[in-house]
Amino acid sequence: MTDRRFRRAFTLIELLVVIAIISVLVGMLLPAVQKAREAASRISCANNLKQLGLAFHMYHNDHERLPPNRLGGARATWAVLLLPYLEQENLYRRWDLARSYYEQPAVARVTAVKGYFCPSRRTSAGPGQLSVSGDILVLPGGTLPHLPGATSDYAVAIDKSGHDAPEET
Repeated sequence: MTDRRFRRAFTLIELLVVIAIISVLVGMLLPAVQKAREAASRISCANNLKQLGLAFHMYHNDHERLPPNRLGGARATWAVLLLPYLEQENLYRRWDLARSYYEQPAVARVTAVKGYFCPSRRTSAGPGQLSVSGDILVLPGGTLPHLPGATSDYAVAIDKSGHDAPEET
């Protein structure tokens, strides 16, 4: 018969010490994991900028000019004009370039493009992350209603002369 008084098992103190050691190791590892994630996000953001740069170059090759900031009035912006060069042809086809922003179908206005967001800053917008201002146009006949649209982390700038005439369509 064996003696059951001498079983091999952990004591409560030993278990707590092991848990404390694991907690300290995880606490030391967590900042390294967060740094690695941030580095990956920065690389992804740089890749987005590279893709945008390539899209601008391809647009320039096709049209012999860079895309205008806006096609005039409240019509499409550079972000819409670059969609075919960013493998977003289906979304581009939903836009009618002859119509204003306010006349576009909702799906065209609110569909977010992943490449227009820097992961270091935020993730691409979901249904609840649409523009909240800046898309209200004041015309001589009055103000058009607020129509939320998809947002972006990137913008374009024109030279100090302000010359940014769109192509004649």
